Amino acid sequence: MNNPWPQQSHGGALEMALKKTDASYNDREIRAFLEDGCEFEGKLNFNGVVRLNGRFFGDIDSDDTLIIGETALVQGNIRVGVAILGGRVIGDISTKHYTEVLSTGFIEGSITSPKMITHEGAQILGHITVLHEKPELTLVTSTSSANAQPNL
Repeated sequence: MNNPWPQQSHGGALEMALKKTDASYNDREIRAFLEDGCEFEGKLNFNGVVRLNGRFFGDIDSDDTLIIGETALVQGNIRVGVAILGGRVIGDISTKHYTEVLSTGFIEGSITSPKMITHEGAQILGHITVLHEKPELTLVTSTSSANAQPNL
C-alpha cells in the first residue's frame, strides 16, 4: 500500500497542519483512504480519520476527522468534526470543531465552523461563518422594585 501521507511539497503544509491537530488525531490511524487516481460516488459515513486523495462525488458525514489531500476533488456537502482541506471541494462544509484550509486548498461553497484556519494561498469562493459558543443568558428579575429602569 502506498504511504497515505504526502511527500514534502508546498513546504510540507499538510504535515505541519497534521502535527498541530489535537492529540486525539495523532493517537488514531487512518480508517479509510481513497488514493489519487481512484474515483468513488456515494455517501460516506465514518468514525476515526479518513483521507481522500482521489475523486469523491457525494455527501460526507462524520463527527471525526476528514483530510482532503492536495490531489483530491470532492463534490458534495461535508459535515464533520474536523476538516483539513488541501484539495478542491465543491460544496458546503460544516464542522463541529474546526476547519483548516491549506495553501493548496480550493473551496467553492460556504464554510460554517467554530474555528477557521486559512493558510496563505488558499482560495475560497463562498461565505464563511465562524460560530463561537454562545454564552448562557440568565434572566434576573427584581421583586423589590416593580418600576425599575434598565441600566443603559
